[in-house]
Amino acid sequence: MFNAAIIGVSGFGDVHYRDLVREHAAGRVNIVAATVINQEEEAKKCDFLRSVGCRIYTDYRDMLRDFAGKIDVCFIPTGIALHMPMTVAALEAGANVYVEKPVAPTFADAEKMVEASKRTGRFVAVGYQTMYQPETRRIKECVLSGRLGKIRVLKSYGLWPRDDSYYHRNNWAGKLTVSGAPILDSPVTNAFAHFLNLLIFYAGDSFTGTAEARSIQAGLFRANPIESFDTASLKIATADGKELLFYVTHCSEANVNPVSAIEGDLGRIEYDEKNMRIILNSGETEEYPMTGWEQMRINIFNQLEKRLADPDAFICTAEIAMNHTRVTNAMFDSATIATVPADSFRVVADANGVERRVIPGIDDAIRRAYAENRMLNAADFPWAVPTPEFSLDGYRSFRGTLIHA
Repeated sequence: MFNAAIIGVSGFGDVHYRDLVREHAAGRVNIVAATVINQEEEAKKCDFLRSVGCRIYTDYRDMLRDFAGKIDVCFIPTGIALHMPMTVAALEAGANVYVEKPVAPTFADAEKMVEASKRTGRFVAVGYQTMYQPETRRIKECVLSGRLGKIRVLKSYGLWPRDDSYYHRNNWAGKLTVSGAPILDSPVTNAFAHFLNLLIFYAGDSFTGTAEARSIQAGLFRANPIESFDTASLKIATADGKELLFYVTHCSEANVNPVSAIEGDLGRIEYDEKNMRIILNSGETEEYPMTGWEQMRINIFNQLEKRLADPDAFICTAEIAMNHTRVTNAMFDSATIATVPADSFRVVADANGVERRVIPGIDDAIRRAYAENRMLNAADFPWAVPTPEFSLDGYRSFRGTLIHA
């Protein structure tokens, strides 16, 4: 059993809260402290936490001060802008950390988290939940084994429609900055971040290694009245000749969970939320089920428990996760965000009058681009023109080019 604390139990924090309740009932976690700034709103959760001996705070700094050296893992499912300061504070209070994805809004923030982890001797595990699953290990090991031959292309697409309530759920959704600080919210950095992070991980040349991105080209588009974008097409070239292709939208007609593939000279791997398939040119095939949601959340705790006992046990460290941040920082620094013309999307409303924007044809256009291993372009829509390729040679710091444009 290990001692756990949590900062925030609302929003996605509710998932973490329910994880802790489940693990406490299983006798694996002792919930010792929680920071809940909206205790009246979350009265039932607070009542339960108190019933199991958890002390509740309104300020995480007070919690970390009082429980310094007494927390094994501090869970941080807060807004993106708070990941770095809260993680560093928890590490300095002697706690290991499980922080939600993305690790931080900027590469510089991620570097501060890595430095604090090394300095304190505590680990940072990042909440890319798919990284803790057995199929992820199976895919990475297959790629590294050479069974697929030389890897050429790694790609994913996903269609998740989102309505206006999605962009009004907090003070940072769809924004580039909050109170002047970078937040860089987008489908690439938030909703679909898991899947781009996986491509970057699978493209690495060792089990814990990630792709060394050489360049990025992006097409970023928005139909919603937001600062950031809601639709994207990315092409990332790696130093060893691989190509990562990524397509996502919140303005689709259908809801399609991400579909992905890794293509090599000798075969390919295809995977989605249900199955992974190894398909070799020789005709040999293998198929394995993907982990379901509940077991996925349990597996995260299995790995955290292993890491507490063994410093070599695999977790998605800040060092791994920061490469997603570096690539997406370069995306924001290199690309403009094109506004989709009003005659290219329509506004639909649900039974409660909540509106969302739909780009007719975007579902099929993304599927075509995915099948043809190319970006969205003007042949798909006149406005879908990607910006020029951007070199990542020497790129180590977010410049805020798009923010200050």
